[in-house]
Amino acid sequence: MRALPRSLVPLPDETLTGFVLRLSHRLGTTPGEIAVRTGLPSRLPLGFLYHLYDEHLTGFARATQLAPAEVSGMLLAPFGERYGPLNPAVTPRRTPARMIYDNPWVLTRSTRYCPHCLAGDGTAIQDLHGGAWRRLWRLPVTFLCLRHQRLLQHQCPGCATPAQFAPAVNAIARLTDHTLHPWQCRFTTRPTPLQQSGTACAADLTRLDPPLAAPDAVTMTVLLRVQQQLIDLLLASGPETAMSAGAPVPVLYYFADLRATVAMIFRSWPVAREYASTPCLADALDVEYASRVAQAEPLFNTPGKKKTSKPYTVPPTECLATGAALDIAANLLDTHDPGDARSRLAPLVQRLREVDLALSTWLRRPSWISVSLRQAVMDLPTGRRAAA
Repeated sequence: MRALPRSLVPLPDETLTGFVLRLSHRLGTTPGEIAVRTGLPSRLPLGFLYHLYDEHLTGFARATQLAPAEVSGMLLAPFGERYGPLNPAVTPRRTPARMIYDNPWVLTRSTRYCPHCLAGDGTAIQDLHGGAWRRLWRLPVTFLCLRHQRLLQHQCPGCATPAQFAPAVNAIARLTDHTLHPWQCRFTTRPTPLQQSGTACAADLTRLDPPLAAPDAVTMTVLLRVQQQLIDLLLASGPETAMSAGAPVPVLYYFADLRATVAMIFRSWPVAREYASTPCLADALDVEYASRVAQAEPLFNTPGKKKTSKPYTVPPTECLATGAALDIAANLLDTHDPGDARSRLAPLVQRLREVDLALSTWLRRPSWISVSLRQAVMDLPTGRRAAA
């Protein structure tokens, strides 16, 4: 693979797709052309967000004049060392490429973003080609920009489509379009009678109108704390363990425990409402729960496997609701006493067994959560359960 005449230095935490968008903009060509000239398939598969096979990784590195480690650093796979939903130990997948398919705890076909970060940091190169589309924005546990102290956005302000929405087979929409800036919406609008084909929305995603309503100051302080703790755990330099249900566990299991606890919170709501740190966060989850009930109800009347539990197991789309759910989950898990953890979680487990026994069993399977959380949510004998 021959080297391109010019390349770019990857920005901190930049995704591979974001790098391709910026590079194609710098060279005045299409993302599809960059993919072909760097040894990637012309139709960039979604799996390439997560993992590149050696021949693709080395070819891309050679063509873009980067070190292989720099290319690996633009993928989601390295997060798997600390983020359970991307680790085969607690999220089994047959192949690396399958890790992000049907995995709601990674944003595959869209992303969250901070408009201020996307606009760049004022340097000449970012003024021209924009800031990084960050890898952390692809993880649902990232809901807030710590630098700009604002909730992330998840959709285009112009067409209200999820940001960077990609077709099922491509990681980048409109691969043959050379006219769009990396910070513009690539969603294809429906064609009109005068158009041969659909055109891009092309809205500027750095636009801040209308501004999002910010939570109250106390709620924002809570959200900043929760987000900072989670980001610290995701960083390679972060602590090796975190407290979960009465014992320190490897960080990757802590995130797996958060995933299971969030599902228990929603399926048993409002049992855990008292653990919300502010009324604003509790109210946000009231609204979120109502929407999940509305999603689940039609599934009861569908033939075959109904999947009525699925609406309760996915992380929220709205960032305020995401922060609210993670705040409660962290509060439930944050105890050094296994007995205290059991007493906190017992009402959720009991309610979950009453309304959805299959989900109760599935969430508590050994391959899904840490040993300490499994011990905290084990079924009590009937007499002891009644006493508790």
